Amino acid sequence: MGNFFIFAVVNKQCKILLGPILSIIVGYIFYANGNTPVVSKTAGVLILMAYWWMTEAVNIYVTSLMPVVLFPLLGIMGIDTIAPQYMKDVIFLYIGGFMLTFAIERWNLHKRFSLRILLKFGSSPEKLIFGFMAATFFISMWLNNTSTTLMMLPVALAVIKQIHGNDMTKRSGLATAILLAISYASTIGGTATLVGTLPNMVMKKFYDENFQDAAPLDFANWFLFAFPLSIVFLGCCFLVFKFILLPKSDHQLPDNNYCKAEYQKLGKMSFEEKAIAIIFSSAILLWFTLDDKDIWGVHLTGWKTVLLNTGIIPDEKFVNESFVAILMGMSLFFFPSKNKKGETLISWEDVKRLPLGILFLFGGGFALAKGVEVSGLSLWIANNCAGLKVLDEWVMILALCVITTIFSEFASNTATVSLFMAILIPIIPELGIPPLLVMMPVTIAASFSFMLPVGTPPNTIVFGTELIQVKTMLRVGLWLDLIGAVVITAFTMTLGKLIFGI
Repeated sequence: MGNFFIFAVVNKQCKILLGPILSIIVGYIFYANGNTPVVSKTAGVLILMAYWWMTEAVNIYVTSLMPVVLFPLLGIMGIDTIAPQYMKDVIFLYIGGFMLTFAIERWNLHKRFSLRILLKFGSSPEKLIFGFMAATFFISMWLNNTSTTLMMLPVALAVIKQIHGNDMTKRSGLATAILLAISYASTIGGTATLVGTLPNMVMKKFYDENFQDAAPLDFANWFLFAFPLSIVFLGCCFLVFKFILLPKSDHQLPDNNYCKAEYQKLGKMSFEEKAIAIIFSSAILLWFTLDDKDIWGVHLTGWKTVLLNTGIIPDEKFVNESFVAILMGMSLFFFPSKNKKGETLISWEDVKRLPLGILFLFGGGFALAKGVEVSGLSLWIANNCAGLKVLDEWVMILALCVITTIFSEFASNTATVSLFMAILIPIIPELGIPPLLVMMPVTIAASFSFMLPVGTPPNTIVFGTELIQVKTMLRVGLWLDLIGAVVITAFTMTLGKLIFGI
């Protein structure tokens, strides 16, 4: 045991040291080929962060802080320029979204919805899996993927317990399908809306800052493109489950008594649940109607335009999706609870659960991209990737989706998007195609990582139950990774062009 511990420590140290070694080698190669010192050093930092993000030899949040230390020391960028990258307005979209999530959790609104969905299904294994997928998918459209999986897991385990007759060491195809259903549906649902998962918000910020003259990307047109895509892919996922996992299941259906009992415990919908439902619905409505829309020849004026025309705001940049998220999130602090006197719908204790590391991960990606731009590395990347123009659009997009998905199997989805955006942004103008035609598929592909337990946090959570074998996840995930790349490419080349005016 002692020798194993020593080996593990030495192995981890070797993985950590390999990052700087690769960084120095790449930096030297760049410099030896005639690049400036600042470009060479930036390339080294990029490789270092990419390797540590991919292998998690160093905690991904710690890696995200490397630009704060390395860029000033290497003369790439000053701390006064780096620091603002860690507090972009998109951070407040994330914070406001989590406020709404915490309120929904606190008053069990999510549990009421999920149990109600599950009660509608259960007459067959296929319907049971579909019920879990539908409930998880819908919740994950609005809540963090990890939170959604954690919410659904107790319900799933209780159902599995009835399938196995309280023997939780037993594995079956149906039990595996249930667990993978909540994991995969959570991931897929997160891609359907702009606020569904962190990579979406990261990409939007990169897009808004670098392509201000291109077609706008807002909550509504993201939904119009990504929601149908995610629905189709969810259907593909269900079919893969049906033909790979369910034929091997024991087909013993659980008694619905558990779900009924849990639903009855909730009682009637409380005042707080109704209030949160109204506030949450208002947030969705405000996100959808923020900007002007042209739908089937009818022009709909967004409320931001109304504020601008009436002189309430002097510039359209004064309000955006982040403003809506904070407005709705803050309103929870001023809405009194009826059943808990002296309390509001959310408390500061709830907000203190906000994962700080994610803020660093956001900022690290933005800082890295800024360094790539300021140093001139972006020009080198653009000049050396101009050959991509010779590829057909669909071939290029399919290849990017496959590469992104494979990389994301070993690295954080958010870190993957941050890294790929930093690399792709200087290339996109050289391709001669609209930015969203490249950025949207890459972002969604980064979330479609289904093969490995470390691919996404939901994968890790359900694998931790020890009821799923790695070989099963590999077999199912491989099909989904490949199908996902094809579905994303098909939607990008059809619906994507239509919605974004390409």
